[in-house]
Amino acid sequence: MVTRDEAAQVVTALDWRDEVTVLAADRIRVAAVDRLGGITPAMIDWWFSRMDEATYFQFHPVDHKAFAWVRGKQPGQHVGAVHLTHHCYGGQPPLLPTEIGFIPPDELLDVGAFAANGVGAVVCAVVHRLNEAGQPEPAEAGRFVHVAMDRGYGTELRSCWWLNIGPDTDLDVVTNRRLRHVHEEFAYLAGFLPALYASEHAGQKVP
Repeated sequence: MVTRDEAAQVVTALDWRDEVTVLAADRIRVAAVDRLGGITPAMIDWWFSRMDEATYFQFHPVDHKAFAWVRGKQPGQHVGAVHLTHHCYGGQPPLLPTEIGFIPPDELLDVGAFAANGVGAVVCAVVHRLNEAGQPEPAEAGRFVHVAMDRGYGTELRSCWWLNIGPDTDLDVVTNRRLRHVHEEFAYLAGFLPALYASEHAGQKVP
């Protein structure tokens, strides 16, 4: 559902900002940017590879309700793994039971363009909603990327979701409330990740 040209814009655009774009009658794009002082791209990659239930609740103490790695998780990496999340934006209904499966960046992006654009880490994922039985729906709900760019102050984190929508989609939930959630999430992360990363790399040379 996402073309490589669409995905490439996250890396190559001269200016990236919060924006909602209608791509088709059944597809939208939600873009976001967060500027994270004191955080390196390596920390972002490490964070997604080591999340557990306790730290996922730290990531957003209000909106995050449940977390578990359900298959494919290997120590120190997230690519190839799938996790379950129950979350709700603003701590209010609806509850959104979801599976997030992490895929290699080169499935969406030209990794050869990373160095020239200061890209130090990339997280790519496929999203499936869970049905009432807790099983993933066959059709994708969407895909997303987080692109961590090395900046003098830390990291410019460019995020983008490409979402399938239908007549019953609550557009406020998937656009405005999603954007508010992601900014809050990474503000929480910026508050505790540097100390957590330093404590778990004590005595090591870290990037």
